[in-house]
Amino acid sequence: MPVRAALFSFFELDDLPRLMSAVESSGMPEETRVHVGSFGVNADTSALIRSHAGGRYSPMFKAEVRTEGWEMRRLTPDEERHVSRRFSGRVPDEPDLLRLSTAQRTNWGIEVGRRYRDSIRHARSAGVIVDKWQLDELGTQLAGSQGRQHREFVRGVLQGLTFGRGELDDNEGNGFVWATRRALRLASLPVDQELTAFWLQLGRASFRIVGEEYPDFVGDPARAARTWSDGQRALASGGPVRRALAGRYVAGMTPGYRIGHGLGGNVNGLSRADVNRWRNGYVTERARLGVAGFGEFHFVFENSRTTVMVDATRAVARGMSL
Repeated sequence: MPVRAALFSFFELDDLPRLMSAVESSGMPEETRVHVGSFGVNADTSALIRSHAGGRYSPMFKAEVRTEGWEMRRLTPDEERHVSRRFSGRVPDEPDLLRLSTAQRTNWGIEVGRRYRDSIRHARSAGVIVDKWQLDELGTQLAGSQGRQHREFVRGVLQGLTFGRGELDDNEGNGFVWATRRALRLASLPVDQELTAFWLQLGRASFRIVGEEYPDFVGDPARAARTWSDGQRALASGGPVRRALAGRYVAGMTPGYRIGHGLGGNVNGLSRADVNRWRNGYVTERARLGVAGFGEFHFVFENSRTTVMVDATRAVARGMSL
């Protein structure tokens, strides 16, 4: 296994001081790489995270959800002189993207990823420290009826994020890629030319692949851990690139108090103590099965309470110490 990494993602800036205090008091092993980030690049977020010992800033970006960066390219006048004007405008809406040729669709994805790297490059030029990036997410649509088209676009996004704009001296840089279980189960399928290209690019892009394991907190937690690890098992059953990704797999969890939004969690209204016992059992079994780290996603709404942050960060620290 590589050096293991812990990841804490998606929060409001006003809540970040409490999250960082919870991480700091969680008992996290000293050698653990702790990455923290929410959507978009933000100087104040970076400064606060980096003010804590061992804190690393890794902002998040959307894979297939329209954001401001999809509307137009934002480069300085000097940068524009060095970059082709192709794909400089508004990214087509999804129905139009899916009707484009493979080359056009992939190139639009590359442009989206490059626009995300533009924001990182501009922030770094202003003195903001950005350690890694996060991409949310390899969604279930990658395994749907138009999965090939979605994979081609997302493969482009990954390429653009990884390599940026060479003409502007961007260096290769990998990050965390969040993935649904359904998307990861594609790894158990035989590969063709398109899937081979997809897995190769994902392997190049991923510092860690983060499997979205969001079980309901019910029943035997060890059994749930074995069930919800199927994405990692699918990776491990594939060829060399997929097996390497399985070795860089982070178990992505959620604090559990935001119910009814596809996040699983405390659906039966367990007490705080029972939630912690269930989650600790899950984490213990996932550590036994073998992961490269643990992550927690969605510290907003009910999950933004201090007690929830404390419990979730302690669970991650527990997993990192096993």
